[in-house]
Amino acid sequence: MHRVKIEIESEYGDIIFNSLKYEEAPRAKIKWGREGNKIFIEIEADTISNLRAAINSFAKWIDMVERIAKSMEEIRSSH
Repeated sequence: MHRVKIEIESEYGDIIFNSLKYEEAPRAKIKWGREGNKIFIEIEADTISNLRAAINSFAKWIDMVERIAKSMEEIRSSH
């Protein structure tokens, strides 16, 4: 079994957590945690390639949610 623990600190931690906490990976187990603006993700998979695929997916989703949150904040502040 292969496992990675990821800690992310972001001012949009709450938005990221609530947007992605129900996402799944087909060949990996995902566990979420949160403390303030810190998000903890533990990903576990049988093979290193499945682990890599899950990490890549979640990294892209996290980046996407953070970019959308930043854009929405910019839009709100410009009005």
